[in-house]
Amino acid sequence: MKLRERMITGGHWLGRRLVARPVATLAVIGVISAIGYFLFGVAVSLATGEQPIPWWRYTRGAGIQLFLWVGVGLLVRSQLKKGD
Repeated sequence: MKLRERMITGGHWLGRRLVARPVATLAVIGVISAIGYFLFGVAVSLATGEQPIPWWRYTRGAGIQLFLWVGVGLLVRSQLKKGD
């Protein structure tokens, strides 16, 4: 299967998931995004030799990302309910 076909198939799958369960789907994406943000921040701190590592900054940023994704999920759900 070509890359383009896999991307199209993945997009259709994600679209079906968003319509079925928008909050859960976007919350999972938010968790993945938050973990990535936290780990990237810690890696940059370690690479630059920042001491002590500002754990609170990366934790706060990750939490904000998670809440934003859940908020977008709630917004999408409300828009889908309006359309019914």
